[in-house]
Amino acid sequence: MPARSEGGAAGLPWRYREMDLPMGDGGYALLARLSAGGMAELFLACRRGPAGIAHPVVVKRLRPEARRDPSIVRMFLWEAWISARLQHPNVIRFHDFVVHEGRHHLVIEYVPGCDLAAAARALFAEGRPFPLEAAIEIGLGVLRALGHAHGLRDDGGKLVGLVHRDVSPQNVLLSLEGEIKLIDFGVAQMTGMSGTEEAGPFGSPCSSDDAAPSSGGGTVKGKLGYVAPEQLRGQRVDARADLFAVGVILFELLTARRLFHRKDDGATMGAVLSGEVPAIAPLRPACPALLEGAIRRALARDPEGRFETAAQMEEALAEVLASLRRAPSGGDEPSSSDRGLLAGQEIAALVREVASGRDRHRSLLVRGCRRAAGSRGRTGARRIAAGRSGDDRGEVTPTLRGTDARASAPEEGSERSEARSAVTPDWRDARPLRRARLLPWLVIAAVTFAAGALAGRAIGAFDGGAAPASRGAPRD
Repeated sequence: MPARSEGGAAGLPWRYREMDLPMGDGGYALLARLSAGGMAELFLACRRGPAGIAHPVVVKRLRPEARRDPSIVRMFLWEAWISARLQHPNVIRFHDFVVHEGRHHLVIEYVPGCDLAAAARALFAEGRPFPLEAAIEIGLGVLRALGHAHGLRDDGGKLVGLVHRDVSPQNVLLSLEGEIKLIDFGVAQMTGMSGTEEAGPFGSPCSSDDAAPSSGGGTVKGKLGYVAPEQLRGQRVDARADLFAVGVILFELLTARRLFHRKDDGATMGAVLSGEVPAIAPLRPACPALLEGAIRRALARDPEGRFETAAQMEEALAEVLASLRRAPSGGDEPSSSDRGLLAGQEIAALVREVASGRDRHRSLLVRGCRRAAGSRGRTGARRIAAGRSGDDRGEVTPTLRGTDARASAPEEGSERSEARSAVTPDWRDARPLRRARLLPWLVIAAVTFAAGALAGRAIGAFDGGAAPASRGAPRD
């Protein structure tokens, strides 16, 4: 999925002072902040290439306070190292890694749409069930991504034993075309180092005890409601921990209720460790017994009782999906194939429905990329002007409306407090100069209208005074 200065020292609006990240013959222009977390911030950006080519991307960078912690910086470098090596249709695509003015920037694919959590919330808020085949298709997409990630090898061809450790609805993106993308390997762990020290990214050492830089002593990584019991107990985890999380996601999609989430973290951890999973059939009568069996196997408290690999669970779900499409559906829940849709088309329709009311990035991207494609010649001049003003261009980002009132702690220097929740850009803030150019014309129009009204009133008064005199004049 941020430091900013509103207007900057020169008093220029942000759209004339976009932050540029150098990159070969082009660069990146940050258009809007998408979200800000405790450690990192996400920006919608435009990549400028040669011959005026521009396309949207997402830039992730560490917050100023987070980059002071070497362990967090190391985590971020590992995320970039992993992302650069994962090339799969169901994994977010890596574009670039840029170090600019001492800050690290991970550039990844922009996926227009929403995350799975937003899609599920929108349906459940209206009392609608999540489509059965679409839920299975999403599970298959996540499992394909995990299968690719679990099979990651290092430069020497050695299996590194990658475990995502944060598989959750918030980290599954659904595109407007029905694509399924797994994101955020920031807390992923390497479990295949076999006790030997290996060379990690950028020359940093990585051992089996701390195979992932994110592994802190006694720290649970990931969202508690989706974390496997062995991870909560501090035991060694492997790929089966990610399959447990997929089981939780499928249960919640089918039943429209949280499985382990409770009011506080302690109660949530207790629910995960107890491993009690209610029956799905009473909550979703249309759920096939074969699907419920696959989900319950993925949710086994003991890892030995789960699927061994993501490929095994994928095969089980594919068999369920094939059986649904072979047999005519019964009851009140027709299948997507009965409605003339494929599951991917059904996902795309759902995403368009959820994102239609809040997808304001499209016009921002169109204008931003057009401007970026045509402004490469002006980049150097802007950079020189900013340098003369002594301004830190690395801290300039768009001014956005609608931020949450619960802002994070103020950042260093003159930077304002930032909202921690996702925000949506508003073009009324992005185009202040156009309104300034309109203002004189509006004043002229108002003055002209007022003068016309006064002239009309004066003429009316003159006519009213002359008429009685003409009526009272004697005739010849």
